[in-house]
Amino acid sequence: MAASSSTQPAARAGITLGRSRARRDQLLACAAGVVLLGVTILMQQPMQAMRAGIVTEPKKSLRGLAIQFPRLTLGGFRGLIATVLWIQAENDKNDHKWVELETKYEIIGTLQPYFVSVYIYHSWNEAYNLSAQWHSIDSKYKWVLDGLAYLYQGEEFNPNNPDLLLELGHLYFLKLGGSFERVFYRAHWRNDIARLHELNDKLAGKAKEDHRTLALAHVRDFVLRPQFHSKEMSNPSGKGGDGWGIQITDKELFRYRADGKRADEPMTFQYGLSPYYFAYIEYKRCLAAGNPTTTGINVIDAWPAMSLRLWCRDDLCYCQQTAVDLFANPAESPSPEEFNNKILEVRDCYRNVQMIVPRALEEFDQHLGRFPYNESIHRKHINETIAMKSIGQAESQLFEALVRWQLDGRKLTPEATRKFADALPLFEEALRMTTKWVDAMYMPPDPNRADYEKYMNALKSRITGIQNILKAQPGEALDMSFLTPEAVEK
Repeated sequence: MAASSSTQPAARAGITLGRSRARRDQLLACAAGVVLLGVTILMQQPMQAMRAGIVTEPKKSLRGLAIQFPRLTLGGFRGLIATVLWIQAENDKNDHKWVELETKYEIIGTLQPYFVSVYIYHSWNEAYNLSAQWHSIDSKYKWVLDGLAYLYQGEEFNPNNPDLLLELGHLYFLKLGGSFERVFYRAHWRNDIARLHELNDKLAGKAKEDHRTLALAHVRDFVLRPQFHSKEMSNPSGKGGDGWGIQITDKELFRYRADGKRADEPMTFQYGLSPYYFAYIEYKRCLAAGNPTTTGINVIDAWPAMSLRLWCRDDLCYCQQTAVDLFANPAESPSPEEFNNKILEVRDCYRNVQMIVPRALEEFDQHLGRFPYNESIHRKHINETIAMKSIGQAESQLFEALVRWQLDGRKLTPEATRKFADALPLFEEALRMTTKWVDAMYMPPDPNRADYEKYMNALKSRITGIQNILKAQPGEALDMSFLTPEAVEK
């Protein structure tokens, strides 16, 4: 009995201790709940802001998820899986499995988003190797645009990487501007910029989707990027809608504009724009970002000037071909509306040449100031650029004479005669400057000289053709075959 009575106080003490611990745990739980509730209330506003960001930028958020998910789940296996995919991608390329190939490129970019070589290698593959597998030149063009798109995707994860920016410049300059298919690519690119409104109509449900609008979506994404200082132009008819060409604001580039407006006012390009402008911008960005690992800075430093030079040559080449189409083939004369649009387009191109040549010469002078030992390389380019300004002035005057002749019913009226006569001294000056350029490159009897003498001969043909026009009798049919020889390189 004594033992039993002695254990009762101990039992009661244990029960009391257990209850006090339970109350303590309950109080701690309540306190934690109150704290968490307070934190939840405080975090509600930031979370709502984050949620709004996810809703308004779903593409960016999903892409971030696509990058982080394999990094968190695959860990060290990402490299192994990427290696297998590289091998399979090469097999898909050899087997012409194009859809599977592009899918693997996307997955590899997801697994290795910060590996710049992935984007450079695969974009080169798409723009050069894969485009060559197709017979249709439209399909080739689409693959080139896919290569550009892949580089821009890489730039999202590797901003201001000079190697990526250099490759972007090269695709505009070397592929769209300088490849075997360059004449088609440049004209297609120019035309795409002028018809962005077709894509806007499709997005509004007014146009049927086809392979052309798929390529056009790429072009629109490229040309409206912030670095190009561009904006879509509205419908010139005033009926609403954007995408009727672009306008660009760049006070440094347009310092020598001759339309009476300030350099910082937007310059309109309603009928498109050469890819060399975009090459110029990307090369300038590359130089600002630092030194690429693949090419010496003394070479890259000249690419902006070279881009402006070839922009002028591209516009002159385009104007020349347009003049042949309009005036040398009377059986294929366009409708009045098409004719008027072509007149405005050609005038824009000649405007570009007179405005851009001085900037190109400035870029060359600045480059040689930094790298004077490149004088022997670029002196011929400088002479060519100066010659192109003279050629542009002469060709522009000839074009205006041809337009007057066309509007006068293809009759040699006094006004048309005066315009033709005004073109003669301009062509004589252009021939003199072109001869200086060719002589600086190849003196006789160098066998390579003939490749460039043809441009001198084309200008001589222009002079002879105009002289024959001025000697023509009233009512005599004019021979326009002198327009056909190429005055500038394609």
